[in-house]
Amino acid sequence: MVPLLWIIEFASLFIKHAVLAVRLLMNMGAGHLVLLGILGIGVSLQTAMSLSTGAWMGVAGLSVLGTTVLSFLELFVAFLQAYVFTFLAALFIGSAIHHH
Repeated sequence: MVPLLWIIEFASLFIKHAVLAVRLLMNMGAGHLVLLGILGIGVSLQTAMSLSTGAWMGVAGLSVLGTTVLSFLELFVAFLQAYVFTFLAALFIGSAIHHH
């Protein structure tokens, strides 16, 4: 029983970090997909509705402005996720090397 528990604990040290890395990757990937969707609104409206040049320029301008604002939000989220990843990794490593 003890060797099995040791193997599970050893594997959990690597699994925790892998889960944190996947979480960070997926959060940043989701942000990129949202930005791609917002930026695509201008292009899709122009082709789907045959908007005039002035209306399309307005929609495209709003789309680019919204994407720029959300890019800064995504940058903040990426830094926050990296901080959480680093903090939790330090906690997990500290608990692994702490002698009881």
